[in-house]
Amino acid sequence: MYDAILFIVMVSLAGVILLPLLQTPIALESSVDKHRENVVDTALHTFLVSRADLFSYRFCGVFIDDIAQHIGINVSSDGLYACFTEWLLAHEQRHKTYATLLAENLGCQFCFPFSFFGMNRLNMLTEEYDQTLQDEVDRFFGYLFGEKYCYNLTAWWHPIKGIAFGGEFSVGLRPPTKDCYVAQSILMMPYTPIFSFQNHTIVFTKRWIQEHLFSKDGVFGKSSIPAIENLSCIFENYTEGISPFDTEENATRAMQENLSVLVYGFLIDGIRDDTNGSVFPGVVHMSLLYGFEKIKNFTTNLLDHALDELFGGVVRTIDRVFGGLNTSIAHPVSTTILDQINATMHSVMNTSFISLNEAFNACEVFLKDQITLLVSEYLDPLLKSFVNILIDMGTTLTEFFEMLIDFLLDQICLNKAEVMLTIWVVRE
Repeated sequence: MYDAILFIVMVSLAGVILLPLLQTPIALESSVDKHRENVVDTALHTFLVSRADLFSYRFCGVFIDDIAQHIGINVSSDGLYACFTEWLLAHEQRHKTYATLLAENLGCQFCFPFSFFGMNRLNMLTEEYDQTLQDEVDRFFGYLFGEKYCYNLTAWWHPIKGIAFGGEFSVGLRPPTKDCYVAQSILMMPYTPIFSFQNHTIVFTKRWIQEHLFSKDGVFGKSSIPAIENLSCIFENYTEGISPFDTEENATRAMQENLSVLVYGFLIDGIRDDTNGSVFPGVVHMSLLYGFEKIKNFTTNLLDHALDELFGGVVRTIDRVFGGLNTSIAHPVSTTILDQINATMHSVMNTSFISLNEAFNACEVFLKDQITLLVSEYLDPLLKSFVNILIDMGTTLTEFFEMLIDFLLDQICLNKAEVMLTIWVVRE
């Protein structure tokens, strides 16, 4: 018994002596850092899975408010104007998670890495969606963090990797350069990999690309696409030592030229077959077509029908109400929107156009050229490196095209967006 008591006393004394060593600043800092990493991880997960009982924004709300102010309507009060525009223009989303709302917001922006229309987004009619979602996010994290942490939530969707083309969202203060805690997650975009284009159905899958671009009559490696056919011929001549592609230098240069045509067509302008028929429209071209289609068609119709097609019956209803308040303007809402689009397009292109349809065609060419320049900065070295790897590996023709298809699919990311939450301490 005495030995047991002595042992307990010695252990207790050892604990008292070693206790300061267990409470070193390094150990305390490590424990605090681990806690704050858990805080940011939990906060981001909680935000993404939480549901908003009612999320509402007005389509074209910012435009409508600006126009109403110009004709003398008070838009700041909760009066008849607010009730009327909310009734007609409100888009209500009930019981959707914040992850879904954020993904839908990113998917409808069509932002560009340069200024266009006086801003960097193609869809100018959903600005209130951004503002309302920013307010919701600020309210959520303000309640969650209180005054202890500041935060920044940033999300982005770039369907072409490496290019800021798609959608971007940010709310919160700019993070400091140190002592921050970061959590990151993936959002699934509300898009299916199936698109309709000129009576064709396009499926963004490896199997569809293999069957429709890389094979002819079921023979893999034979294709109606000139660039792919050229790549097949060059590769076969190189492996068999047939001039002029019997040398690595000639084969590499020719393969890089044809691969550039194929990849740039896949990402931007589209791919055509040997009869000049469109086989694949290109990721950027499809996006611009979606954004411009209704507006480009309006010049072929009468004004009233065009405005209905372009802005819908809701905006035309507001036109009639506003027109009754100010008889000097027949269609105040639609006319102002069209005038602003026309003026900004002229300023962007630094030239005049006979019709708005012609202006949109010129803007589409301008946008493709600008995106091509941005893509080339990172894609050209990547293509060169990829061709060198294919040449050095000595693969078969089937393996060659399998790797090429994987390479094409690696350049796009249509169904995934990224979101990042950063927090830092402002009050202990």
